[in-house]
Amino acid sequence: MGVYNLGGSYPTSMSEGVERIAQLGGHVARVALSPTYYSEYNAGTGCYPGYSLSAIARQADVKRALDNESIAVFMLTAYDGATFGDCQGARWVNPSFYTPANMAALVLEYSDFTLYLYQTYQGTNKQFIVSDWESDNAVYCGQAYTYATQPKFRSDCDVNYAALYGNSSAAESIEGLKLWYQTRQQGIAEGRNRAAAEGLAGVRVLFAPEFCSVHALHDAGFQSVLYDVLPSVLADYVSYSAYESINAPDPADTLMADLNIIRNVAGSSSIIVGEAGFSLSFWGAQAVPRTDAVVSAAQAWGVTYTFLWNLYDGGPQEDFGLYDLHGNATLLGVYFQSKLNGVPGQPSFHTL
Repeated sequence: MGVYNLGGSYPTSMSEGVERIAQLGGHVARVALSPTYYSEYNAGTGCYPGYSLSAIARQADVKRALDNESIAVFMLTAYDGATFGDCQGARWVNPSFYTPANMAALVLEYSDFTLYLYQTYQGTNKQFIVSDWESDNAVYCGQAYTYATQPKFRSDCDVNYAALYGNSSAAESIEGLKLWYQTRQQGIAEGRNRAAAEGLAGVRVLFAPEFCSVHALHDAGFQSVLYDVLPSVLADYVSYSAYESINAPDPADTLMADLNIIRNVAGSSSIIVGEAGFSLSFWGAQAVPRTDAVVSAAQAWGVTYTFLWNLYDGGPQEDFGLYDLHGNATLLGVYFQSKLNGVPGQPSFHTL
């Protein structure tokens, strides 16, 4: 069981949040590597200059976070400089981007990044899992579920799609996303081969594309990442941002049924719940027992990692956090720590 450390109103660095996770007893953390690093970690403004994955991994605060000896597994919501270095647009879902020259640059960026991680963390037994953010949402104007279920939103998205994406339709973006995943996987595999040739060991770099729709898009007749992208992508894991399942009346049973669907469609039982959480202001007293039910169901099914959203509250209505706007532990924070430390009378959960 891990925690997502992204955004929130309290912190001013990535490493501070990772250290908080370690202090709670956590060994699994999720962070974002992106040219929007400054705003995501309240560390400044603007787009990160000269951005590449290797460059941001060497940035002092980010390196302190990744160096943390208590964290055995980092899941990285990673965006590359080749497609997003200027913090503008969504070139990774644009098929026209994938010229031979651009694909070579993209492969090299992931290869260099993978080799850097092997060189820097050899012998630590750390795992780095390269992922992304809710790719169905990335394709469907930020809100895949709303696109599938609300005609007005869908119409507005379709009308403005070319201006927003540079593509004619979401179907075209699905094809671009497929190319991005395939090229990322190629780069990571190349980096691992380079590391093996140098005799580097004791660290692993893995690939886990993320999606967020099991039913809504597919059942409404629209393409989705689970059904139309993942079957043609080689990956070590698939990551499911699980709100479509866990917001059901019975979150545990719904999640387990949906995990079975994911396994059958993606052809893999190596599944991560990349994001799951409950707002205290919305769910009130139900937030902690629903969280416990989801974590228990994921573990019982055999999910490898489950990441709770989020370490810090982002605002009065964005109160999913283990810590509130003032940095004080919430009920969810107390819950997380009790599970990691096996408090008597509470169900305990396996951690690394």
